[in-house]
Amino acid sequence: MSSQRLEANALMPGHNVARYCRPRDIFHGRISRDAFLLRTGEQFLSVNWLEHFHESDRTIQLSGVRNALSGKGFRVNRNGRLAVLNVGVAIRRVSDRPLRFVRLGTPGDPSHTGIFGYAPGDYITAAALAYSVSEEYPAIP
Repeated sequence: MSSQRLEANALMPGHNVARYCRPRDIFHGRISRDAFLLRTGEQFLSVNWLEHFHESDRTIQLSGVRNALSGKGFRVNRNGRLAVLNVGVAIRRVSDRPLRFVRLGTPGDPSHTGIFGYAPGDYITAAALAYSVSEEYPAIP
């Protein structure tokens, strides 16, 4: 993806994203770094931009994320969680990497966003992102 597109579609620091976390990525009730690791070959981590659905109503935002995930056939587990991260907080916590939260939007999921700027096997960045989780919600209410 070109650097111009990354900048043009970058989320602002005050915005928030949600990441679906599988049950196996939750240890002792906490979302682990594993939920934020890139797989081999991935260039970004998929998340959903909450403000796409509503400026501030978290209930509407989460409902939008759940609908977007199910609408594209993503299998959401009852024991999974939605982890919310503030863009600015996450970028500050990962100060040694040029993280970018970029709106990618697709017809089936206009809130689709990617976290760019780190690579598969980067456990330090994945842990910093996990530490940046400010809120957690059931994947299925």
